[in-house]
Amino acid sequence: MNIACIQETKWMGAKARKIDGYKLCYSGGTRVRNGVGILVDKGLVDRVIEVKCKSDYIMSIKLVVRVKVLNVISGYAPQAGLADHIRRVFWDELEEVIQSLP
Repeated sequence: MNIACIQETKWMGAKARKIDGYKLCYSGGTRVRNGVGILVDKGLVDRVIEVKCKSDYIMSIKLVVRVKVLNVISGYAPQAGLADHIRRVFWDELEEVIQSLP
């Protein structure tokens, strides 16, 4: 596995750090809930050219693999018990991220 998207990281802030040669990018809110992340394999770490954190539910990375650009989106859909407006915000933000890709 070269790239893994993770959810419920429960980490605050939007950061990227190297861990044992791997690159972990994550996005979390101000409260210790939700959160998404993308873990990139050692062989691809230097190929990450952009990290975008939309919210504690959605983030994306862009990397160059050979001659192609690869966009990876990690999304954590709100749970069914949450208010409708929270779910609508998630889907609207996800649509914005997808539409911003070339």
